[in-house]
Amino acid sequence: MFASLFKRAEQSVDSAIGDLGNRIIITIPFLVAMGFGAASLTLYLDRLYGSELGTLLVAIAFCLLGLIIAIVVRVRRNLSASNSNAKDDAAPPEENLTSRPQSMFDDETVMAVMSSAAPIVIPAMIRTGLKNWPVLLAAAAGLYVASRSNHQSAATPNASPPPPSS
Repeated sequence: MFASLFKRAEQSVDSAIGDLGNRIIITIPFLVAMGFGAASLTLYLDRLYGSELGTLLVAIAFCLLGLIIAIVVRVRRNLSASNSNAKDDAAPPEENLTSRPQSMFDDETVMAVMSSAAPIVIPAMIRTGLKNWPVLLAAAAGLYVASRSNHQSAATPNASPPPPSS
């Protein structure tokens, strides 16, 4: 009796994980395309308005995009909450008072994926990092050197001694 119940629960979890995986796989090319689009837009605006203003305009555009997405998500959440409240009018009022806003990690599907993937992914990341520690160290050093400002080296005067006077 319980075997069939567990089997159905396992199939529904597998279906949810598969659906989430498919969504992630579909989303990745769009994220990469958005990155290239942002880089292209940045280069164009840098050429048009200068590097400081062009980069600032791209940052403002992404802030506006994030704000629009946040508003859409909030409206959808409010609509789904109002629909579920209309369906659950028979629920006791104390359950509605104790409910708290859910975060992304409260979703059972995300937690199922994270809890099933973490024991596989974390050891693999550690093994890969330990095998490639010189590459990681070189990448960190490269990022450090690249992050140093060229303005600092241009601002310091040349420390060469003055020419000898005859």
